[in-house]
Amino acid sequence: MLGIKWNRVKQEWKDEKLKWNVSDYGNMTQLRIADHEIWQPDIVLYNSAQPNNIDYYGNTHCIVWHDGRVLWVPPALLSVYCDFDFTYWPYDTQSCDLLFGSWTYSGNEINLTTYAKPVETSGEMAGEWELVKADKKLETLLYPCCPEPYYRLDYSITVKRRSTAHHTILIIPVIMSIFSTLSVFWLAPTAKEKFILSGVTAIVSTLYLLYFAQKLPTVSANTPIIVKFHAYNLILVAISMIMTVLTFNISQRSCRTPLPWFIIKALTGKPGTLLCLPSLKRSFQSENFIDGNSEEMQDCNMEQERRPNTNARAMNSINDWYLLAVAVDRIMFYIYILLFLLLIVFLIL
Repeated sequence: MLGIKWNRVKQEWKDEKLKWNVSDYGNMTQLRIADHEIWQPDIVLYNSAQPNNIDYYGNTHCIVWHDGRVLWVPPALLSVYCDFDFTYWPYDTQSCDLLFGSWTYSGNEINLTTYAKPVETSGEMAGEWELVKADKKLETLLYPCCPEPYYRLDYSITVKRRSTAHHTILIIPVIMSIFSTLSVFWLAPTAKEKFILSGVTAIVSTLYLLYFAQKLPTVSANTPIIVKFHAYNLILVAISMIMTVLTFNISQRSCRTPLPWFIIKALTGKPGTLLCLPSLKRSFQSENFIDGNSEEMQDCNMEQERRPNTNARAMNSINDWYLLAVAVDRIMFYIYILLFLLLIVFLIL
């Protein structure tokens, strides 16, 4: 439903009963008369959102001239149902039709016409809407029941939402959600900050979905792209949290369990080179790259103290499992980049 507040609705007609001779009344050419004291055309809004109430014109006086001409320019508040498309909200442009006509008089009794002057679009609209275009058209309707014509005045109004403030409120959080989701895969597999970052991103997307539920009408047939994005992003964040748990457990695997040889070959071969893993493996030899305070590392240290000859093999096993966890994270990073690109293209098109 769209509410339109017009500063004035100009109606002009001629009433033969309101003529008078100017010389008989002291050369008085016009009068101001209350609107309820004279006849008025029953021009109503056919597609009004309040069909039980047609009192949307303000109670103002009419100007009556000596030749019977009557001018009535009341303020009006019109509510009309429109089929809005919120797909590109908050960057949407909406169109709405206002259909005016007489409720009881045919075209033989009221010859409805329009002013030659085009509808002005230069005026400012209140709130977040900007008037883009306004067209008018006079329709002649013929019904099977009645031979006389009926006139209807159609206004087509196009408004555009002013979306300057939405850049900060809605669009920037979308960009930050994407970077936050991708950043999870570049943290160390043993870093517990990955769970915090994923949780915060999930909370933000959930809060925005609740915000959209309050902000947008639920009767719209089109779901906004930004709402779909946060919904799909929440699913992707949930999957990334599952992968975070998986890579965390992989990186904490016991040193007693060696990694299968074909996986080691892949990690140290061309696939591993594409994921920049060889440089990471070389860093294992120059610094303590893995968290030594974890329970698995403590178990490995105890095992190495009992069996000194297995130190090198145990450390290589730890490095291999850690390398596998990093490889899974980086593969998921590239997969998520592709998913976000496909998601954006799918939502826009």
